[in-house]
Amino acid sequence: MHKLPSNLLAYLFDMDGTLVNTEPVGPQIFNDLFKKYNVGLTEAEKELFVKVWRREGTDIKEEDYLIELVRKYGIDAPPTDFVQEFYQTYKSEIIKAEQLPGATSFLELAARNNKKLALVTSSKREQAEAILSFHKWRELFTDIVSEEDITNFKPNPEPYLLAAKKLKIDPSDCLVFEDATNGVSAGKAANMYVTGLRAGNKTEQDLSNSDLIVYSFNDLTV
Repeated sequence: MHKLPSNLLAYLFDMDGTLVNTEPVGPQIFNDLFKKYNVGLTEAEKELFVKVWRREGTDIKEEDYLIELVRKYGIDAPPTDFVQEFYQTYKSEIIKAEQLPGATSFLELAARNNKKLALVTSSKREQAEAILSFHKWRELFTDIVSEEDITNFKPNPEPYLLAAKKLKIDPSDCLVFEDATNGVSAGKAANMYVTGLRAGNKTEQDLSNSDLIVYSFNDLTV
């Protein structure tokens, strides 16, 4: 069991792969939706979508990539309708994603210890709100930073710096929880203490720049 530094005032949580096991959901819906329209995607296209979905090594936006493929394969549906179908399906499926080990207990423990909690995600606000509500976490969080709030995504520190600003807490007094290389880099660039979590890390992300690495929230205490 690892005790976190007691002087840190705010806890900033990534969502996908950190609090809930949502990482496989988007790529699976992506594959299934194209199959529905009788399109056999190449492995390269599937792999690129995973990178786009996780915002790893590419500035391509999900909507743009979906529209590009709809046009490439001549799918008999307006591109905007296809994109809407993708997100509507994702919205209905995402809330079913299981929380990662110890998430609820740890969030409640942090709140009892008067830590300010913020969610910092590259997902859309509507998706984040749905997940927090489903798991009965919404009241525990003071603020949310979502895709709509961000100009520069992780590994840029902007999302975490914006969360600290919203909470009115100095970045050096914030603790970040992340499962991905880009998220760890963003937290460190924001001058924050970073804890890397491996429970939702199915792609062997490099978390070595974290100040602390554990398997799950069950390994932490406040």
